[in-house]
Amino acid sequence: MANTIKCFKITISGKLRDRGLRFSAKYMAVPLQITGFVEYTHDCAILIEAEGNEEQLEQFIASLRNFIKSWQVSDISIVETTPKGYSSFEIRNSANAFETNVHRPYAVRYLLLLWMRIQRMFGSGKQQITHHKNKHS
Repeated sequence: MANTIKCFKITISGKLRDRGLRFSAKYMAVPLQITGFVEYTHDCAILIEAEGNEEQLEQFIASLRNFIKSWQVSDISIVETTPKGYSSFEIRNSANAFETNVHRPYAVRYLLLLWMRIQRMFGSGKQQITHHKNKHS
């Protein structure tokens, strides 16, 4: 009975935006051989559907709870549903219009954040540019 596949629908509500929960959920799920998906819902909560055996799911839920324990989470709902036979764990993009800024590639987004931090550290970056006369002009 320990190898019986179960499926849990986990909904997490609160201040979750831009904290990396969807990517962290995948990072936690893959080594435990959890399948399913994670996505934002229409009300900007996080929805996770996770399939695996009971022991794997308990470890996954414990990891999630530990990861978000210092956040302002207003509600965590865990409901058992019927398994759907997922083959992998994926991050889904929601069709929510509020989600559009999250669709940008994350590498570009973090490079932009890094650039902004560097500008704050070293000033505005406005330096006079000296023009060189080109010997061909």
